[in-house]
Amino acid sequence: MTGSKIAVVVPAGPHDDAADTLRSVLCYTDPELLLVIDDTRGRGIGFDDPRVMVFTPPASPPGAHGGLWVKLAAAFRYAAQRTDFDVLLRLDTDALILGPGVAEAAAERFGRDPSIGALGAYRVGPDGQRRDWTPARKILLSEVGLRGLRHWRARRRIRQLVAGAPGYVPGEHALGAAVLYRGDMVREWDRRGMLDYAELGASRLGEDHLFGLLTVAAGYRIADFSGPGDPLALRWQGLPAAPDDLLAAGKLITHSVRYWVGMSEAEIRQFFATHRAAAR
Repeated sequence: MTGSKIAVVVPAGPHDDAADTLRSVLCYTDPELLLVIDDTRGRGIGFDDPRVMVFTPPASPPGAHGGLWVKLAAAFRYAAQRTDFDVLLRLDTDALILGPGVAEAAAERFGRDPSIGALGAYRVGPDGQRRDWTPARKILLSEVGLRGLRHWRARRRIRQLVAGAPGYVPGEHALGAAVLYRGDMVREWDRRGMLDYAELGASRLGEDHLFGLLTVAAGYRIADFSGPGDPLALRWQGLPAAPDDLLAAGKLITHSVRYWVGMSEAEIRQFFATHRAAAR
């Protein structure tokens, strides 16, 4: 599908290096909106470009993983109300886009299967090994229990979402490092007020866990896009393969650039920056 429109949301924390990741976004995509959530505590994102919009997030409870969900939900709502996009990419600052065509690849997959609302590292990783949702499942089940989450509004909301998500597997989610969402689903979340659940900020579930639940609650499903042969190559910690192997395989997004065997983050970023410069 050519000419697919993409919006990109990048949360930037106080210790993140957002600039290199943003350069990769602008090199390989032409986003309708590139929104950076400035959670840097005054340090700034370290990147000045008129194509980048800096978004000030709402306050959220300290120490709760759901706090990031509140900030991302506000950014998603902003994008949904102002931009007509086919695909929304949520991207961590230690992820990189490696080549052109990610919007088209995601839109084509969404077009082939209208039931899919989110694409990413879901059931399997790039090595074909099954991903483990057990930690997320344990947190979710504890929070909806009678002795679980003390914030009763959050507990009630999570219970309602689970009850309204037939077929939901407790804890299922796509790794939050890089997830592609169907534009129509993000707008459906906004229309139904599902991006306004500030009470979820009290949850210990990760933002990717909560978005996984919301995907199923909105009537969609999550699908793999980071398994063997897929466009994404995502691993929780460290690169999933050598940098030159990722390029040779035609991978379009990778995570995490923090390290690889014998390579530091700075060396990895420089490797891909050199490739970007040569590709122009």
